[in-house]
Amino acid sequence: MTAKKISIPLLFGLIAACIMVLVVFGTWLAGPEAFVGWQVWLGKSLVILLAAMAATTEKRARGGILDFRSALRVAFGVIAMGIVANYLLAWLIVNVIDPHFYQRLLPILLKRQEQMDHNQGFTSDQIREDLAYLRTHNAFSVASMIIGMGRDLLLFGIIAILIAVTVKSKKGPTPAPRQ
Repeated sequence: MTAKKISIPLLFGLIAACIMVLVVFGTWLAGPEAFVGWQVWLGKSLVILLAAMAATTEKRARGGILDFRSALRVAFGVIAMGIVANYLLAWLIVNVIDPHFYQRLLPILLKRQEQMDHNQGFTSDQIREDLAYLRTHNAFSVASMIIGMGRDLLLFGIIAILIAVTVKSKKGPTPAPRQ
């Protein structure tokens, strides 16, 4: 009985998901500032790198020939697994595992939101309204997480398209001559 091989997109997708789980778990242990800081984007950058590696590995496994659709499927599949793992674990930490963590996270979220609103030229009343909304509504609710995940999947989907365009083969195999 031969051992069943795991597909390249699944293997790299699971690695991407594990990396994002480690990043989110590590930032949670590091504290609220790290949980919403640049460290999470470092993990997402590693997921992009893994998606490119998966597409090139798939191309090599297919003998150097990979069409655009297949390259996109591989790259986006890896990215999607990493992003979903990121948002799922973040939601679980804030809402199930450690609900008190949100109370420590809220002042940082308020400060960042106020700074972002001020940079965008909002009036004082608009900023006050925005901050009042953030105080009364969970920024890590299921709906907020789905919206954020959708935004990230769209953004990283564009990056997956760029990876697929870069990795795809210029020419496919030449057809056999007819006799």
